[in-house]
Amino acid sequence: MLVEYLNNPDVWLSYNFSMDRQAFLDQFVQAFSPNLQMPVVVGVSGGSDSLGLLHLLIKSGLRLIPAHLDHQLREVSGKQANQLNELLDSWGLNLVTAQADVPTYARENKLGIEEAARNCRYKFLFGVAKDNCAQAILTGHHQDDQVETVLMHFLRGSGINGLTGMQQVVYLPEFSASIPLWRPMLGVSKAEIQHYCLENQIFPIEDESNLDVGYFRNQLRHEVIPWLESVRPGFAKTVARNARAISLDRNLLEKLTEEAYLNALSEVVPGQAILFERSEWHKLDKGQQSRLLFKAAGLLKPGLRDLGFETVERILNGIGSGLAVQDFKAGILVQLSQSLVAITTEDFRLEQDHVPQLTDAQPRKLTPGKTLELANGWKLRSEIVDRKKFDALDEKSKTNPMHAWLNPSDLDGALLVRPFYYGERWSPLGMVRKRQKMSDFFINQKVPQPARAAWPIVTNNGSVLWVAGLRIAQAWRLLGDEVELLHLELVPPGSGSLNP
Repeated sequence: MLVEYLNNPDVWLSYNFSMDRQAFLDQFVQAFSPNLQMPVVVGVSGGSDSLGLLHLLIKSGLRLIPAHLDHQLREVSGKQANQLNELLDSWGLNLVTAQADVPTYARENKLGIEEAARNCRYKFLFGVAKDNCAQAILTGHHQDDQVETVLMHFLRGSGINGLTGMQQVVYLPEFSASIPLWRPMLGVSKAEIQHYCLENQIFPIEDESNLDVGYFRNQLRHEVIPWLESVRPGFAKTVARNARAISLDRNLLEKLTEEAYLNALSEVVPGQAILFERSEWHKLDKGQQSRLLFKAAGLLKPGLRDLGFETVERILNGIGSGLAVQDFKAGILVQLSQSLVAITTEDFRLEQDHVPQLTDAQPRKLTPGKTLELANGWKLRSEIVDRKKFDALDEKSKTNPMHAWLNPSDLDGALLVRPFYYGERWSPLGMVRKRQKMSDFFINQKVPQPARAAWPIVTNNGSVLWVAGLRIAQAWRLLGDEVELLHLELVPPGSGSLNP
């Protein structure tokens, strides 16, 4: 058993490791139950943290595959990769190396350099792990890294998830759903690791860009955290301890979030949309709604990072006020229908079941006395009625927006129902000798943007008669001397005739 092997003091005492070895072993055993027959990939940058971890594990019994990615961000990175290869060769290890054009990747994917480098690095490491059937990837992230991460998330307003920092064992589904990333030294300080390297005559190959305070993380590392330590000694350890404590709360919240998710969930369209029942959504408090947004966004875009509180608050306020479509982040939309709250990709169209919609863009005949079926149970009807029937109606029935009463004298051929055309203009009732873009009319009527393209418009011989449920055209208004009237009726789902 590996646990028994690692607890053999003859192995660990030989390293003169400055950390509490038993604490490290406990952490190792608790976090990870490795299989001695399967290799592990160890990400090696050349710094003291990754070299210290790798050196520590040489006699652990694990099959180690050190891997290094040259990000090509520095002129000397290639030379340093060769130095690292020579060093590990002297330790009896074969280094797997590759190069990545991080600047180009960042530009093509609209990412910052740090985020792009992270993505390229993990893509490489998980690729090596898959190629070698590895059971896990190990990195040398330590307590100081954890403190920097927590502060970065705090300053970005990322909420409780960000304040827990990095997790000791985590799956990154955007890279692999089955291979875990393990950070065994999160409880170990940088100073302890450096002391270990000094005691064992390990000379790190330093990346000079780690000193560049132009990077946000480096600014925290070299300026902000040292100053906070000077005014509050033990600051870094306190932050790391708080991150562990908050993790307990996060675990509880994740269980509650899963319950809320299952209760509110209507449907999952893989890779395209997470649909929630709107009635159930509004039963949740804002904290639960916020976490559902994070969860749904993560399911659609695994690895999505840095969702700040301001973004989430904007989306929640928009849902509360009934905004039909909102741009969330990274190509994710939040769309509303009468019955659903949908977190979707940009190319997913949510059916607007609370408004009339055509089933497709093909013009359809609307024959007097017959019913035209629309999407989601909506219907359109038309008939020719006697003037006396209209005159007998009360004023409320005459002005009901689901009905249109028009002068039929200029009808020429069949009525057609179609969507609006790009750039189309018309003169709605009340607009004399002027024309308005149909798109502007929809905006003025507060028609949800996703619903405009399929909104039914009744026409005759190219002329717009009625934008269903909204307004008739000025040219087709009643003049008062009609013997017969054209009656158009929009019938919502589940309703009988609205005939007054």
